[in-house]
This record gives sequence, C-alpha cells and structure tokens, in this order.
Amino acid sequence: MTSIQEIIRKAVKHLGALTTNPQREARLLIAHVLKTSYEDIFFQNDRLLTNEEENLFNALLQRRLRHEPISKIREHREFWGLHFRVTANTLDPRPDSETLIEAVLAAYPDKAQHLRILDLGTGTGCLLLSLLHEYPNAWGIGVDRSEAASSIAQENATQLSLKNRCSFIVGHWGDALAGPFDVIISNPPYIGYNESLPPEVVNYDPPMALFAGEDGLRCYHVLAEQIPRLAAPDSKIFLEIGAGQFKVVSAIFSFASAIQMAWDLQGKERCLFFTCPPTC
Repeated sequence: MTSIQEIIRKAVKHLGALTTNPQREARLLIAHVLKTSYEDIFFQNDRLLTNEEENLFNALLQRRLRHEPISKIREHREFWGLHFRVTANTLDPRPDSETLIEAVLAAYPDKAQHLRILDLGTGTGCLLLSLLHEYPNAWGIGVDRSEAASSIAQENATQLSLKNRCSFIVGHWGDALAGPFDVIISNPPYIGYNESLPPEVVNYDPPMALFAGEDGLRCYHVLAEQIPRLAAPDSKIFLEIGAGQFKVVSAIFSFASAIQMAWDLQGKERCLFFTCPPTC
C-alpha cells in the first residue's frame, strides 16, 4: 500500500514538465479522490491509500498528463471566492475574467442598488452569480446557446443560494429578450479560428465558447446590434476582450459613450466597458 506522501512525490515527478506547481496539483487530485479539502491533505501524509483510491488517483493523473485541466477533472473551479461546478460543456472560468466584476463594482459602488443584470453567454453563470452575490437587491438573467451549460449555471445558482434572484434561458444572445437592463455583461467568444491555443483550452473547452470567426470579432458585431435594444438609458456594458482587441472592438460599438478599458492582473487588455447613451 502507498502513503499519500509517497504517491504525491511520484506524481510530482510526472507533473513537473507540465505545470509550474506540481505539488499543488498532486494534492488537489488526491484531495478529490479522498473527498476531503486541499488543506486537510497536509495533515494526512502518512495515511495509506486503498487499492481503489490509488487506482483512481493514477487514472486522474493520466488525465492531467494529457493536459486536461484540474478544474475539469474535479468538475470544480473557484471564481471570485465562490465555488462553481464546471464540466466539458462549460468554459472554464479564468481569474482574468474577475476583471469584469471589479469594473462593475467600481461603476456601481452602492451595493444596495436594485440592478437588473443581463449576462450574455453565461456558461457556468460565474459572472452573473458573482454580481448577485455582491448586490443583494439585484436580479438577473443569464443566456447561453448551450442547454447543458444553462443547466450547470442553474445548478450553480442553487448551490450558491441565488436561484430566487436569477433565471437562465437557452437562446441566441438576446434574441428572446426585451429589456431594459441596467448592467449588461458578457464574456463572448473572441478567438479567431487560426489562433494558437494551449491544449488545456482547445481540447477541453467547448469550441462554441472560444471561437468567433476568422478574426474573433463576429460575436461583438452581434452584440453591437442587440445591446441598444436591451439597454436602459445610461446603462453600463461590460465586455471581456482579448489582448490587443480594445481599439478594434471599440470601433464596433460606435454608438457607445465614454469607452474605457480595464487591465487584468497580467497587465493585458481584458475588459471594455462603456455607458449606453439614451439615444442609443
């Protein structure tokens, strides 16, 4: 029988060429196998694994060595300090997307406001649910083309005790909605077909959540057509963008007032936001 300490040591040797933090990933995998917390593993180094536990760990390790993200293996990802279920049908929430939440909080510092929030391309629901967590009087709608993703978002809303303040629908952007909404937020696909992506992304995130035409801009054109119909006067729009896309995406939203940009923690362009003027 193998101890936790020993199996982690063996796993680190394999993971070292794949990740910058092999110790952490090995501990996350063994914690998942044992259905315990990451922190508890530190106090169980001498515990011996059953044959079933060891075999399960080795199977998960092989999945990780094929570049499957830890979050997809565990079906769990933390975003904005909250726990979200993720699956092969949902885009894996990234810390960079928290830039959008920060931008909304800066624009609406009064958390008691009764905001109407629309999340287009909601995926796991991480953007909408994080905002509802911050604004207890707000309510919102999340839209996604994927029925499976919409189901996961609803599951996350229930898990976070937010299901009474939101609805998730399956649809093509805002086609089925009338508005108006005070806040419209979206992390649309913005990657061109020919762009190179790491295997953790291209092989394990749903393609419809990644790619948007040859130039990666197709979805922004759709949103530019729909947002004026869905926005309330002086509402604010928050869109995730890729590095280097600020100028070209800004040009697509020619009706916008006071277009601004927020950078992520890596200093890359990440969030384009603007006010929708009454005339739009």
